[in-house]
Amino acid sequence: MLRTLRVRDLAIIDELELVLEPGLNVITGETGAGKSIILQALDVALGGRPDADLVRTGAEEGVVEALFSDLPPAAHERLAAAGIATAGDQDELIIRRVIARGGRTRAYINGGLGSLALLHELAPHLLRVYGQDEHQALRRVESHRELLDAIGGLGGTLGEMRARHARFVAARDALERARADSTTLAARIDGLRAQSAELDRAGLVAGQEETLGAEQARLVHAERLASLVTGAEDAVYSGETSAIGTLGRALVAVREAERFDPALDGMRLLLEGALAELEEAGSGLGRYLRELAPEPTRLEAVEERLAELARLRRKYAGTIEDLIRRRDELAAEIATLDRGGEGVAELQAAAESARRSAAEWAGRLSVERRRVARDLTRALARELETLALEGARFTVEFAETDERPIGPEGWDDVEFFLSTNAGEEPRSLARVASGGELSRIMLALKTLAAADGRDATLIFDEVDAGIGGAVAEVVGQKLRQLGRTRQVLCVTHLPLIAAFAEHHIAVAKRVEEGRTVSSARPLSATERVSELARMLGGARKTREAREHAEQLLRRATGRRGLAERAGPE
Repeated sequence: MLRTLRVRDLAIIDELELVLEPGLNVITGETGAGKSIILQALDVALGGRPDADLVRTGAEEGVVEALFSDLPPAAHERLAAAGIATAGDQDELIIRRVIARGGRTRAYINGGLGSLALLHELAPHLLRVYGQDEHQALRRVESHRELLDAIGGLGGTLGEMRARHARFVAARDALERARADSTTLAARIDGLRAQSAELDRAGLVAGQEETLGAEQARLVHAERLASLVTGAEDAVYSGETSAIGTLGRALVAVREAERFDPALDGMRLLLEGALAELEEAGSGLGRYLRELAPEPTRLEAVEERLAELARLRRKYAGTIEDLIRRRDELAAEIATLDRGGEGVAELQAAAESARRSAAEWAGRLSVERRRVARDLTRALARELETLALEGARFTVEFAETDERPIGPEGWDDVEFFLSTNAGEEPRSLARVASGGELSRIMLALKTLAAADGRDATLIFDEVDAGIGGAVAEVVGQKLRQLGRTRQVLCVTHLPLIAAFAEHHIAVAKRVEEGRTVSSARPLSATERVSELARMLGGARKTREAREHAEQLLRRATGRRGLAERAGPE
């Protein structure tokens, strides 16, 4: 549940805090007051891309903070997988998104840096947003199958269908490529063998270039290295005034002194340790000098090998590790092509197996869709009755064809049909439904689709488009009924819907010191009357408008409407 939304320095919002409650919350206000910016801020909080000019003029960055509580199990799973604990004892999630001028953003989840990918994963489990123009999607027949799948919770089955279809397409494409290559197979094999032989002869070893580079540096500077290391070895070990000789004399003196004062045993141990380390260093320097003398032709051989490796890297456009992988891939590809007809036959068998697998799943998905369609037809009849479409007949039709091509969503063509008049056969909903009917049908469909995520907050952005009067009242009743089991947030311009809210927030804008500022605050009972009167009568709040507003509130809260009498589904 969304508990608090804070917005700072976005568009016309200077600083705004929205506190939301369980049940039906409505947001009202004049056009341009900032309602859409609040919804945009919510979208940004959950991973949406902010507009380039969203940050308020004069500010360096904007901030959106959203506090959620009573998180659903799916949200807990994703947070746990990301190693993020929920905050406090109240099962809370705090999301903070900072938007810098120019569009760069940072996301914080419960105080730590978070990723946009995680926000995108969390979003559908926290909020479900239904926009004001979404009912127009019903006019596109291709959207009907998508809605059916969402209502039926077929996301997992659909995901497997897409995976199987992708494997089928890959196998089919591989077969087509093999067949297309058959006419130039010999030339292709010769070219690949030439590449493979060149890479094989190169005797490529991972890391060899770096090793040879270090050796080249030693060989080029061998004379200088010998001079420096010889000097070091003399100073440490071989020279007349070597450090070892000096340290040895000091050690003899301290050992003699220790006979008179045992307290010097610590100094003696230190000198003995230092002497041992100097002896080891001197020995190592001597060993380095003996090994430094190279063969006269070694530098030439190293440079030739480095030049050869550089030539191969340029030719094949990659690192030595890339060339090694290419060599192995060439061997596998040549082996496949060498099989000739046998390889094509294997690819053909693989493509047919992948097609059968995809077809099997498409059939399973089709059976599940038809089951969902039957359940939807019954459930939607009840939903539409609560939305003042008594007697409406809704059906889901599946196109029957002799040849059913398999696509990533299976092979079903789905279309919704509707009849709103007794005695009339259902006809294509996309062609016969009015704007008001589409709004109510979409509200009913989204109510059913949301049943699989009852912990997510439902946000309806002006779903009242195209409706009014008694229809608006039953939509308000439906939204209030939805608020019984979950949090609902509705942005509306219709007082008939706003009257059904349990919590009413008004958004307004004003001018301060020459700057437009948007604000939002919860309304008291008296303030609700004034706001509804404004929505009814415009800027002039007449006595009749106030009386009408009071009547709306009494009717919305004082009697049980049609949707409430129907009870929960």
